[in-house]
Amino acid sequence: MTGIVGILAFDEIWDVSKFIFYSLIALQHRGYLKSGIAILNEGKINSKSDNVPPEDLSIEELNGWAGIGYTGTRHDYPVVLDNGAIVVDGIVKDHNILREIIRDPEKSIENVKEVMAFIALTKDGQIIAYRDEFGLKPLTLGGFGFDLAIVASEPTSMYVIGADYKREVNPGELIIIDKYYIENKQIKKPRKAYCTIEYIYQSRIDSKINELEIYDLRVRIGEQLAIERPIDADTVIGVPETALPFAIGYSRRTKIPLDLGFTRTGSPIRTMLASDDFVKLVGIQLKLNPIKSAVKGKRIVLIDDSMVTGTTLKNTIFNLRKLGAKEIHVLIGSPKLISQCPYGIEVPEEKELISANLNESEIARVLGANSIYWLSLEGLFKAIGHKNLCLGCMTRKYPVI
Repeated sequence: MTGIVGILAFDEIWDVSKFIFYSLIALQHRGYLKSGIAILNEGKINSKSDNVPPEDLSIEELNGWAGIGYTGTRHDYPVVLDNGAIVVDGIVKDHNILREIIRDPEKSIENVKEVMAFIALTKDGQIIAYRDEFGLKPLTLGGFGFDLAIVASEPTSMYVIGADYKREVNPGELIIIDKYYIENKQIKKPRKAYCTIEYIYQSRIDSKINELEIYDLRVRIGEQLAIERPIDADTVIGVPETALPFAIGYSRRTKIPLDLGFTRTGSPIRTMLASDDFVKLVGIQLKLNPIKSAVKGKRIVLIDDSMVTGTTLKNTIFNLRKLGAKEIHVLIGSPKLISQCPYGIEVPEEKELISANLNESEIARVLGANSIYWLSLEGLFKAIGHKNLCLGCMTRKYPVI
């Protein structure tokens, strides 16, 4: 999983390094194990990358009027080449294509088979950005008055620096920015198949993806869960942070009181992105400390955004039981995850996916829950409002590349 950003100032007196730094921090929910920044100054590109979250990246030696940044889980970006630098959200099998993209983006993109969004910085002082024709990877365009232009995975990276969100980059659209103009070209015909995980898990709750407000969408998913699976319970609890709007929607629809069942210790940890099992387990304890008075003796509707291996949820339920929860009914705000994602979302192989290997009663028993239910596909379509989605990890049917 990846977050990318590019910022260009229309006057070289600007230094955009700190803007990029803070924009990356606002994207680290997309991946935080690796980060990097490349900055253009006096015709030279300087870069810094490390195996650390963006908030721990040292940028003292970086300054310049245009730059790009990366935060993610898999790759060492930015890639600095002889003619520029580039950051990518997606899986690139042949890195030689990156050099060609910077040299002649329009011609190269016509031959690109990979699903990806990228932002490139040229030594000539241009930012080049592209979003794949499926729109699987999000990309947005914004500005800072008449002074700066910004391209980023999500508008959250714009909000944090006071920039204005303008619009989505269309699937198949190429954006070229320099000091004098912003040019856009529709290179490939849109074949919209938006990533479903972006809606239910990946994007931040204050974000806007594919013209949908994420918070509002997740509230609708909670309401849909209430229609599909009403439960006689004392309280509704959402697993922070992603599933809180699901819980709000479920509570509103059923009139069951909503409680904050957890508090958090330390920095946010997204266990789906964690690098090993120990970090996953420790991350659960850091981010999910149950509140005893909110759960003791109660019949609980526990709502989570998704379930991969079941490790996080199993430990969460164990902790709730330990504090005296009477019943725990689990609702998942997405259909079952049953297949690996080939496009860079952290969904593992089928043998590791609990929903692909056990039935509902078996999963409930393994987790220690009284019952479990997943949002239906039709319910997902109703909440989102369309079917232009990639559902490969839920149906094993992927967009034809």
